[in-house]
Amino acid sequence: MEIIFDLPHVFHPEASQEENALVLEVLLECLTSINMIFKRYHTAPELSRSGVRYAKTQKWLSIPALYRDGFGDCKSLTCAQAADFRAAKIFSKPVFRFMPREDGSGILDFHILNQTSTGFVDPSKDHGMPHSEIKKFGKFS
Repeated sequence: MEIIFDLPHVFHPEASQEENALVLEVLLECLTSINMIFKRYHTAPELSRSGVRYAKTQKWLSIPALYRDGFGDCKSLTCAQAADFRAAKIFSKPVFRFMPREDGSGILDFHILNQTSTGFVDPSKDHGMPHSEIKKFGKFS
């Protein structure tokens, strides 16, 4: 089942960056929670052993959709990994960095990765994100 959120008030050039950040934080926590519920009722390998690869997509994929498709981008990979970490009792919080597009449109792209108690973990990089995209967002520290 696909559930579509229509959010016309955020993620466009005139939208408040603070509101964008708050909405994105809620969406990430929602997908992570959905993944944790899935893991409670189903058996699936951890993301690191899933064979899933990084590829850009517009969809926010839960673990079963991500594994079915075999690819996902930073939002889906990070939330799957966060659920794995939390199931193993490892602190994990999906975090993001906004970056303006190079085309001057005023639209902000974002990159998402996990913050743990020992630093940042980037599942997109670990699952094949091209170097050009990694360079664009820089290193988290």
